Amino acid sequence: MGGIRGKVKTIIMDKAPSADSLRMQSNLGFQSGGYTSLTDALNAEFEITLTEAEVEAQATVNDVVLLVESKVPNP
Repeated sequence: MGGIRGKVKTIIMDKAPSADSLRMQSNLGFQSGGYTSLTDALNAEFEITLTEAEVEAQATVNDVVLLVESKVPNP
């Protein structure tokens, strides 16, 4: 799995407290206010600036992928 989608999924799964499903809160275990390390990792990997609130507002891994893709210049 390559490109932005693969990298985002790898980062999310690495930072997720539980990697059982693709839902950010109910299945992966991300909780309100607990997106700091994920946001930091995404910002570092893609050299973008996302806020914790932007990432927290995403319901699924695909939503996060789309958000990152929208911020990366010339992917």
